Amino acid sequence: MVIQRHIRDKIFMMEEVINLPASLSNYRNDHWENLPMVPYSDLTGAVSSLSERGRKVMIVTGFYIPAGEPPATETDGPPGALILAEGLKDLGMEVSLLSDEYTLPTLKAGLKILNLSEKEIPLICFPIEHSDLHNVSPLSHRFVEELLNGPLGLDLSHLIFIERVGPNHTLESFLAQKRNGPPPIKEFETILPIPIRNRCLNSHLEDISRFTAKTHLLVESLMEQNSSVETIGIGDRGNEIGAGRIPWEVFHENSTTYREPVFCCRIPTEYFISCGISNWGGYALMIGVALAKERMDLIEKVTSEREGKILEYLIHHGPAIDGITCRPDLSVDGIEFKDYIKVIERIKEITFE
Repeated sequence: MVIQRHIRDKIFMMEEVINLPASLSNYRNDHWENLPMVPYSDLTGAVSSLSERGRKVMIVTGFYIPAGEPPATETDGPPGALILAEGLKDLGMEVSLLSDEYTLPTLKAGLKILNLSEKEIPLICFPIEHSDLHNVSPLSHRFVEELLNGPLGLDLSHLIFIERVGPNHTLESFLAQKRNGPPPIKEFETILPIPIRNRCLNSHLEDISRFTAKTHLLVESLMEQNSSVETIGIGDRGNEIGAGRIPWEVFHENSTTYREPVFCCRIPTEYFISCGISNWGGYALMIGVALAKERMDLIEKVTSEREGKILEYLIHHGPAIDGITCRPDLSVDGIEFKDYIKVIERIKEITFE
């Protein structure tokens, strides 16, 4: 199906809202580290891909905060993944959710509050290799092979990552990126010495590789096979899977701190959606696909009351914590729910204008 022009215009407006919402202009400027990624964002392409060719979808999420009180997955990622999964299922697609041991309980709680069973939306646990041998991953490679060739992976049409941390660059990944002009090798090697390459880093440059299942291997396996599975990444800082589409020097040249060119992820996806908070990207993707398929009933289900109940349930029964405050607050990335939900409400409003 070809998305009509007036729907494309609405999707473009949604993409503007999720990247720099006017309603949150009072929040500190350095909260919006996503802005350098905006030129590489393609919500319209992702919506077109799913609405035209979406049949069987696997959604990956989970960003663990080991220093949290309590240690838990963050509130950015699982809500967006769950709402997207529910919406795509209601559109007739087969959907599964994948994460590791630190986020799976939160997704299980999410299915419960949404009154969905694991028969309707299967949950997949990707094993964690508790080792710093980052380049030797026999367990993970075997799991990926079995998953992609098993009942949940066969005939997959889409693989989607929402706020899923991935490894930072190696020299090989840096040189392989598409760019205008020669690669800034000297700057890369100075900023990213060998010992800290190919690591999963949070925004404080803490290495959380040993707490993170190697879900990026799913993308690498599909790329090696030249697979027809289409991949989508959603992120808000650049350390998420999908941001590897963006040349490393973009993070270096636009860095608000020295950290962005260190933690930016090397794993690309075919489509990348930039946003101020990754959940917003998940909602925008679901609402965009529902709009393209003229399923306004699915969009009407999204209300501040419902989304607040879902978030609160995940916090207390997941558990899940705010990635900025590192506490079980009713907030996402330091933004209180009453402000956070305004963006989702605005996305919904656009569809009915």
